[in-house]
Amino acid sequence: MRAQGVVLVTIALFVGIAGLVLHLLALCSPHWRITKRDLEPIMEPVSYGLWERCEYVNMTIIKQGVALGIRPHVQTCRPNLYMRYTPETFLTCYNIRRNCPVIQKNQIPSGCVCRYLSSDRALQWLTVIAAIFLILGLLLLYLKTIAQPLNESAVLLLSYAPFVCFLLALVSMATSLILIGAFLRRDSYEDYSFPLKSVSNNSIAPLNFDLHSLRNYAKFYEKSFTRDQHIAAEKELRDDAHTHYHTVIGRATIFEIIATALIALLPSLHSYLVQHHDRICNF
Repeated sequence: MRAQGVVLVTIALFVGIAGLVLHLLALCSPHWRITKRDLEPIMEPVSYGLWERCEYVNMTIIKQGVALGIRPHVQTCRPNLYMRYTPETFLTCYNIRRNCPVIQKNQIPSGCVCRYLSSDRALQWLTVIAAIFLILGLLLLYLKTIAQPLNESAVLLLSYAPFVCFLLALVSMATSLILIGAFLRRDSYEDYSFPLKSVSNNSIAPLNFDLHSLRNYAKFYEKSFTRDQHIAAEKELRDDAHTHYHTVIGRATIFEIIATALIALLPSLHSYLVQHHDRICNF
């Protein structure tokens, strides 16, 4: 029985460590979502992560002011930031809305701010929290195998704290995957602009819109741009985005799915070990 307990704890530790490694790989990867253009001109795919977005470009190599040649298909990554502003600062911020990945903070006009999308911020928090609970749970599980608790409180803590940590990590990871599915196309609405027929007859309309600029345009010109026009324009923007681009999950999301499946085994395994405390290795 003691050998069986040691084997089960070892399996739990290996499963947990494998899930943690995959989760950390996903956390640091910029390949959670991949957006590809379906219409001409065909463009290189753009990958979006929790912190960065990456694309492939042809880079000109320059030395001492002299162009030496072009290196094709070079991956460049930038912070996955978007310009956020209010209707009152629409005219100021609209023309520089695409500059967030490269603009310096001291160059951003008052009223404009570069930040991550709310869905990305939620994903950042959830994945970091999941990593913390995973590490804590694995440490407590390992500590339980080598420590001899001296009082009932310590026994209770080491018996149930790993289960709670694994369960909270699992909930965080599962919620992250739900958010990925719910906001899979969100970057294509924000990162690309589309000319909209719904507002093209308005002489004061800008040429192109992304989702955030369209919503602020509608509020800024609410007297001349009706709610029905706004709804029609937003539908047209989403339809254009779906026609021009499609988004699929990247390898980081696949890592996270596998990690979640592995971590889902740990609460059940730990419960089994606790329930058989007297029969398996005094666990």
